[in-house]
Amino acid sequence: MGISQQGATFTMTLEGFESHWYADVGGTGTIGDGFTWASRVFQRWWTTNRPGIKFGPGATMTRAEGQQVLMLLMNEEYGPAVDRRFRGCNLTQWQLDACYCDVYNAGADALGDQWAARLAAGDVAGAAELLRTNRVTSKGRRVAGLVNRRRDEAELLLYGDYAVGRLGTVVTMPPAPGLLRRGDRGSEVLALQTQLASVRAYSGALDGLFGRATEAAVLAFQRGHGLDVDGVVGPATSRVLATFAGASKQG
Repeated sequence: MGISQQGATFTMTLEGFESHWYADVGGTGTIGDGFTWASRVFQRWWTTNRPGIKFGPGATMTRAEGQQVLMLLMNEEYGPAVDRRFRGCNLTQWQLDACYCDVYNAGADALGDQWAARLAAGDVAGAAELLRTNRVTSKGRRVAGLVNRRRDEAELLLYGDYAVGRLGTVVTMPPAPGLLRRGDRGSEVLALQTQLASVRAYSGALDGLFGRATEAAVLAFQRGHGLDVDGVVGPATSRVLATFAGASKQG
């Protein structure tokens, strides 16, 4: 199926671009968007585009080259491994993007881990829960950057949320009737976003996805109007928001 543009941007954001060669937390020589000499595809690109230049201290590359190489690696190395593992599983694009991102970082052997088995079996929630704590250490040490990355990959897998960074506690239980919360999607969420935008609490996309940006807007609105600050849109928050949204239309 191939990684989407959103998925590529998500991966590049988590990787972070570095124009100069450096040794990562595990001591591996790295450049660009996490490129290492362990990749034969990257080796081929480097020898073709940097003839006679050793991959090591002092080596450099541009951001445009980094984007080119990342897509090359996704299309020729990591992406095909993901596609083979989940062939016939009917995954959504965002679920595949989460897998591409994880495998890009952890390597194709991560597809033999338990989260991948759960996902192949159709247990998305179980896969996301396992992914959160999977491969978050380097040389026996828990690495904060890997913990944060797995959290973001798990939330993309479960919610389709391409945002990076955490606002608050993730709610994984299904919403109770009459409530809207993180992870919901559809016309009711679109209506909520429209109301929040009308009172200038929300400036994000009107996409019907209750992701981090929508949750942040709800939290801010609740704080400003004496409501329970939980990020969940229940009867009280809905009533107050409707009142202020109606007043803004009249004004």
